[in-house]
Amino acid sequence: MNKIFIGIDLAWGEKNLSGFSVLQEDKKKLKILEISLIKSIDEIILAIQKYKDYNVYIGVDAPLVIPNQTANREIEKNFNKDFSKYKISMLPVNRNLLTKYSQNIRSEDLFLSLSKLGFIRDYKSDKVIFEVYTHSTIAVCFNNFKILPYKRKKGRDTEFIKEQLCIYQNYLKKVLKTNDILKENISRLRGQKIKDFEDKLDSLTCAYSMYYCLYNEKKFYQIDAVNTFVTPISPWKLYILRCNDDSLYTGITTNLNRRLYEHNNSSLASKYTRVRRPVKLVYSENCENKSSASKREYEIKQLSRKEKLELINV
Repeated sequence: MNKIFIGIDLAWGEKNLSGFSVLQEDKKKLKILEISLIKSIDEIILAIQKYKDYNVYIGVDAPLVIPNQTANREIEKNFNKDFSKYKISMLPVNRNLLTKYSQNIRSEDLFLSLSKLGFIRDYKSDKVIFEVYTHSTIAVCFNNFKILPYKRKKGRDTEFIKEQLCIYQNYLKKVLKTNDILKENISRLRGQKIKDFEDKLDSLTCAYSMYYCLYNEKKFYQIDAVNTFVTPISPWKLYILRCNDDSLYTGITTNLNRRLYEHNNSSLASKYTRVRRPVKLVYSENCENKSSASKREYEIKQLSRKEKLELINV
């Protein structure tokens, strides 16, 4: 069955419009089937139901499950800890905060409605829904692990925002087939049209997040032991293997499962592990890129065996 990737940049208040887009795989780039601004949750549900005959993957830039009355969810705490080195963080999420925008929490209502239609937080399903975050997707997939400052904030004037939106638009051109929104002359936009354009781009990124995370390296964040939020992460990993003579081997890769198989079964294994099979994975960590992975590999290779064992057992 064909796959459809839906992105929703959901407005927290009932008076505002939400960005909504639909992407479909089409050779090397994704095709934009639909992009619009939608007001009500019911209208969003109707727009989604048009694709009931497809495998549907929905990414929503809004909290779907909010168990806490105050403070932060574990999702925000853990995400902010992981992404703080990139100066990327998520806003606080709690029921007290969200009910200031709407008596009924709109993202929660959306999730409950879609749950009744069979959508679950599991990529193995043919009806999938997760929370996503545009800033982390842009940083990891396009902007060299740096935040793209396209959101309106104090100190950012309109011309600066337009410049950042142009960068954003060009990033999406790399992965999406030509569409009117990707041809939009941002310099001509004024007032609310700038925000509307931003919301549409964000909905495209939400959809792209779901596509990317289906096929590539990703990390899930949980609520009550259920995967709820997903974000792309760098494919580069450092790993340590324990060989059959109890020695330790350190390497880097973009595909841990493939590399472990090669170490145990293939001539592509390193000379060291080829004569010390079987080997077992005992440690891995994510790295920003190949350069940082290589640097980390060098650092660990300088450690004593005792220090490596302490790292493994952390």
